[in-house]
Amino acid sequence: MTGQPPFLALPQHLPPAGSPDRWPWLRRLRAQDDLDLEPWLEAIEGHGLVPDADLLAALAGRLDGAAASRLLAWWLAESDANPALLNLIGRIRDRRCRALLRQALRLPGEATDARAAAGNGAIDRMAVLLPLLGHQRDPEDFQLLRQRVLAPLPLQQRRAALEGLAVGLAAWPAAPLRQTLRQLIGDLDPALAATAVDLLARLPAGRGDLADLDRGRLAPELARRVERRLAGAGVDAVDGRSWGSPQRA
Repeated sequence: MTGQPPFLALPQHLPPAGSPDRWPWLRRLRAQDDLDLEPWLEAIEGHGLVPDADLLAALAGRLDGAAASRLLAWWLAESDANPALLNLIGRIRDRRCRALLRQALRLPGEATDARAAAGNGAIDRMAVLLPLLGHQRDPEDFQLLRQRVLAPLPLQQRRAALEGLAVGLAAWPAAPLRQTLRQLIGDLDPALAATAVDLLARLPAGRGDLADLDRGRLAPELARRVERRLAGAGVDAVDGRSWGSPQRA
């Protein structure tokens, strides 16, 4: 009597992209109860396997901090790595991931590379990494994000830094955060100013800051946005009890 052959959850058995067998195979991979990640990590780190998003999606539920940091280190070392992969590997809160992100964002020459990328249409890697630093929700990173959002940097990078502040909103020191957002409301970029209004409306005492604004000095659409936020439209407030240092991994 012959049965179904055993499922070998190893990189060398992964069907290639475009194969009709790939999706069913990945579904079986995701369903494995005792999947060993080590062969997959070694194959990726050793350049024997270029991970596509569908593969990482199948593995994502098994990633702990150690595995995620190894994949993040691999991504950072690859100049042409797919930025979409970071949504699957870069959001795990872990001290090793934090250290890698901080190092990458503080490397000498990164700002110059970002300006060059903005000029030639290439992906600004720093802009991809800044939101991930916010996902780590470590209060120590507030100053870096604040500096990037206020500095005369490429607009894509400034918006990414504000996204980093937004995703970690309750982790940052309250008074400096409110001061930063009030400053951004006067920014020349309408998207930065509008987002700053939305975020300030979510903070404890932030609506008081909005009420104190001289709406007559704001662009008409921004002034109307302030009025809507003061009326409570489209805002989910951050619970004041959440202010303070989050638990660190």
